[in-house]
Amino acid sequence: MSDDVEIEISGREARLILRYGYPFQDQAPAFEAVAGKAGFHRLMIERFWLEMLVGDLSRSIKEVRSAALQEELDSLCITLEIAMRYSA
Repeated sequence: MSDDVEIEISGREARLILRYGYPFQDQAPAFEAVAGKAGFHRLMIERFWLEMLVGDLSRSIKEVRSAALQEELDSLCITLEIAMRYSA
């Protein structure tokens, strides 16, 4: 099993990760490169860092007040978890 996981996210989702996932300095540039851009983008992220992002996003879900934003962050977590589950 590879340590890298391919994820497919939108520019909006990359922005959410940067704001609410608190990516570490080494991982942030991958998300910054696609943040706000149209369409979907494929990125390779190490499983460990992806697990950290999901944890941070989950914590952020509890801290934000907007129900719509909570749902959007929850959906993003599910997308990332599915990518981890089905990565080779």
